[in-house]
Amino acid sequence: MVGVLLGGVLTLSFGWEAVFFVNVPLAAAALILTLLLIDADKSGGRRRTFDLPGALTATGGVTLLVFALVQGPAAGWASPWIVAAAAVGLLLLGVFAAVELRSRDPLLPPELLANRVLKSAVVIAFMFMATFGSLLYFLSIHFQRVQGYDALETGAGFLLPTSVVVAGSAFAGRVVTRFGLRKTLVTALATGAVGAVALGFSLAPDGSYAALIPGLVAVSIADGVVFTTMFIAAATGVTDRQQGVASGIVSTSSGVGAVVGLAILVMLANAGTEGLSGEEWRIATAEGIRTAVFAIAAGILVTLLIALTVRTPRKTPVAR
Repeated sequence: MVGVLLGGVLTLSFGWEAVFFVNVPLAAAALILTLLLIDADKSGGRRRTFDLPGALTATGGVTLLVFALVQGPAAGWASPWIVAAAAVGLLLLGVFAAVELRSRDPLLPPELLANRVLKSAVVIAFMFMATFGSLLYFLSIHFQRVQGYDALETGAGFLLPTSVVVAGSAFAGRVVTRFGLRKTLVTALATGAVGAVALGFSLAPDGSYAALIPGLVAVSIADGVVFTTMFIAAATGVTDRQQGVASGIVSTSSGVGAVVGLAILVMLANAGTEGLSGEEWRIATAEGIRTAVFAIAAGILVTLLIALTVRTPRKTPVAR
């Protein structure tokens, strides 16, 4: 919660670049403390080899596809660069699949791919960041461009949703243990969809922050619960030695989902703002954000349908 205010202070004092530079000393301190305080891993079992061809083809394929999605609206979808990037990206992902089938130590072990709960968690993570993750961006744009908040006021506006997200994450594990993965996910996603719809209706050009609170609270509760629960799902039925791999797969899926979802939603939100300025632009921006938020609500409902396919025992232990 301190971070949302600190981000506003840094932006006002040193510019938006400061929010990236501040991570350098923090990461360095964390690295040093890790070496000092955490014991070295004990070797055990067969030594694995690094799947460099798989890593290169997967990274290259995803990067090129994301580039095509992000740059497509500006460069034009028929641009040779965009078409080439998309085509080569798909080709590299095909090569990645072929490499994984032949690799002795693949990045995606076959036994993990056979885990139905993990596969559901991967899709849910993608959709989670494409929807809940993108919502943060549009709220920030609404606060600054529609309501006229400065960076510090925008940071203060995120204090409420951030605190609710933290609370949701804190009790999610106990809820999953009591009610199971599927019930927890479905209930949280239904709450999030309702909250996103309420938020969409309250995102008016002349609206107030108070009008946003009911939708913000509902969406934020769902955000915290789903985020924690999807990683619990990723750990379900996975051996101790493969917990890191499973978590990495879900994290990668969420990262790709964030970029893909935001690229599509920004294109949708900006569709009616071209050539406008002044008050007309502000009103069109608010309407575009509202449209994007309603699309996010629809995406959350799609995620709910995916969550209905999760099949686990009633009580699922939380990985510790």
